[in-house]
Amino acid sequence: MHLRTTLLAVAAALVLGATGCGSSGGDMGAATDDPSVAKASGSDGVLALGRGAVAPFVDYGTPNQAKKTKVGVRVHEVRKGRIADFKGFNLEPDQRRSTPYYVDATFENRGGFPLSRNLLRASLEDSDGREYRPTTLVVLGGSFQRCPQPARSALKPGGSFDGCSVVLLPKEARPGRVRFQGDVAKDPVYWEAG
Repeated sequence: MHLRTTLLAVAAALVLGATGCGSSGGDMGAATDDPSVAKASGSDGVLALGRGAVAPFVDYGTPNQAKKTKVGVRVHEVRKGRIADFKGFNLEPDQRRSTPYYVDATFENRGGFPLSRNLLRASLEDSDGREYRPTTLVVLGGSFQRCPQPARSALKPGGSFDGCSVVLLPKEARPGRVRFQGDVAKDPVYWEAG
């Protein structure tokens, strides 16, 4: 093994998170009672890219987990990547056969306490309604340029940041819609996938 390959493998690791799971469906109208939620562009409850919505959010795994709050979410773009983008990452064989998609979105803390950023990520559903969750990237000593990850600091009330989700879809799958579900007890919010 060449020194360069060894250094890249040590510097970056990829944690599998792109498993498909069934969609719970539901429409965007039930996602929140906030009147500032953008109305869906069609009868199927799917927003156009660039439209914002306010969604319920629970900061699972933190001391604030029992406090319900809201976040603003605006999905800007879904970009198709190439598996070659992950040169230097240690991919599993099924990951090497996948197609990466990058989901760019802005998230805003609409509540009264700081939020961790690790759950503020959008997922993708394929054209058959199967959900594929974002893949967690661990990059040491740099950043993944194709899809920069957010800072680790807490998101203060009123603050916002631009985030990017890496979603690996099987080769035969096609993006159907973007999905954000900040509270598992509430319906997700959906956007067109492009």
